[in-house]
Amino acid sequence: MKNIVENPFTGRTSGELMIVHRCLGCGALSVNRIAGDDDPYAILSLIDEQCSDDNKHQLVCRGITLLTKKDEHIVRACLFGWS
Repeated sequence: MKNIVENPFTGRTSGELMIVHRCLGCGALSVNRIAGDDDPYAILSLIDEQCSDDNKHQLVCRGITLLTKKDEHIVRACLFGWS
């Protein structure tokens, strides 16, 4: 059984904001946790980046949901505690 914990800032019950990186050399995908000293505005700018359908499929198979521009309020709430 999984513990369900609600984030008091976002109201979401699970998940963590992460950065997905695709290596330009080999094409490998990696998912990285956000650190406290990362620039929140640089992270916010990443939601405009495009992802190929093949990469989206790989991430979905790993249980990862990509956030898009329409989800900006979620990203802002995770980064700043407000929307």
